[in-house]
Amino acid sequence: MNFDLTLSNKIFKNNLKSYLKIANDSLLLIAEQNELFVTEMQNKTGINDSWLEESAHLNNAAWIHLNAIYISLFSSFEHFLLKVVKKVEGIPGTKIQLKHIGGTAILDKYVMYLFLVGNIDRTDQSKSPWDKIKQFKAVRNLLVHNGGIMQDSIDSPLEKHPNFLFLKSQDVIMAGGLGIIRMRNDKILKAFADITSKLTDEIVTEFQIKFGNN
Repeated sequence: MNFDLTLSNKIFKNNLKSYLKIANDSLLLIAEQNELFVTEMQNKTGINDSWLEESAHLNNAAWIHLNAIYISLFSSFEHFLLKVVKKVEGIPGTKIQLKHIGGTAILDKYVMYLFLVGNIDRTDQSKSPWDKIKQFKAVRNLLVHNGGIMQDSIDSPLEKHPNFLFLKSQDVIMAGGLGIIRMRNDKILKAFADITSKLTDEIVTEFQIKFGNN
């Protein structure tokens, strides 16, 4: 593929910064709207349906927005890895293509291809930081495929869920017995951005050492 991997990585990292800025700008705006709403409500008598709807919106707006940004961050990381895959596929003499790699999990296919075909050591999932990235991926899958709900029954304590400790360490709310994921600040977003931006730097450097400007 005829594109500059270094430039692609720079764009990826700039996009991460933009997502984080959007997240924080939105949190400030929602906080201001909430403060205005409370002030207005205190100056009025009686609460009608529109006030209840606005209250519900302001209570949910932050986590809905942050959850969506998290998904976008993860998708950006996947898309960058796809670009690296395309560069490896385009190297003269490369016979194995991405389509030859089995499985349906997109990220896993990209990483497996880069490790097995591209021989990119930094995509070895048995090494750090892939243990952390797998935790981020599990959260992303819950958001995308299960509506952010961690478990389907309250019969099992939420504390025993495999993602509970990770989400707790990232200051993420797990609401109710089912554990509805509600991000309330940018901590998990920033953690993901920090880990992946460092990793993509290392992948690009290794690619260039092995393959030059191919």
